[in-house]
Amino acid sequence: MNQSNPPPAAISRLPVLATVRGAYGIVLGEPVLFMRAVAAPFLLSILIAGLTLAMPAYPLISFILAIASLTPYAIFGVAWCRLTLLGPEAGRPALAPSWAPRHWRFFGYQVALSIIAFGLIVPPLLIGTFQAAMVAGAENTGAAVAAFLLGEIAVVVGTVYLAARLSFVFPAAAADEIYTWRHAWAHTRGQGMRLLGTIALSIVPAVTVLWVVAQTLGIFALPEIDSSTVRDGTNPEEIIQQYLADNAGLIVAAQIAMTGMSYLVMAVTMSAISIAFRISTGWVPAVAPPPAPV
Repeated sequence: MNQSNPPPAAISRLPVLATVRGAYGIVLGEPVLFMRAVAAPFLLSILIAGLTLAMPAYPLISFILAIASLTPYAIFGVAWCRLTLLGPEAGRPALAPSWAPRHWRFFGYQVALSIIAFGLIVPPLLIGTFQAAMVAGAENTGAAVAAFLLGEIAVVVGTVYLAARLSFVFPAAAADEIYTWRHAWAHTRGQGMRLLGTIALSIVPAVTVLWVVAQTLGIFALPEIDSSTVRDGTNPEEIIQQYLADNAGLIVAAQIAMTGMSYLVMAVTMSAISIAFRISTGWVPAVAPPPAPV
């Protein structure tokens, strides 16, 4: 594959386990390059998180900050996809990356997929919650809740499957390829479940570690609200707000740890998708790229 002539369909069947091993091999085998790639985006994520906590919780401000929070992940995603596709020399991440057209494309795909996921998941969730409230107290409440949960799980799985089928646009954007949603859909046709399985197997270990860290931090980062306190008329929200104010340092440390772990999860995911993209499309660089700047 080159920039002007992507194949009409996948040229190779995706080897799931080999792709997963390759993804972890890159992430675990290049810890120094991971630190280079994550340094600037990590600091930017912490800055945006701080602004989110400090700014008033107005819908417009929250929306702008939510979109802005994707930008450091676009910087890291481009760098890590290029490292995976081009190798540690030509794809060496820069400590001070500049924003290029490839970042705009990667960021645009992030925003588009986020909007699609929101549109597919949130409305059914709201409708299901409303319906569950309507049947509360009825004899079939349990069945209604079970049906709602199964339906929501199906929507989430379907949304993740759709995202997996379209995910090749990310490494393609990072590699400056002329590549669209249509190409991604064609190149994942017939092996969508293999790609979904590859992504799932790639992120499960990383997400498990993330979950353990989150649960451990949660023990220390959130207060336990005693029922007697609530009966005394104290607002639980006030208890939490006071706790956050009294333990700001602990909360910041927890935010830093969780942000760092999120980049580890993204590194594994982007490596898996990039390897799958390369195998399925036969991608090779159009010309040998020069080494990345230090």
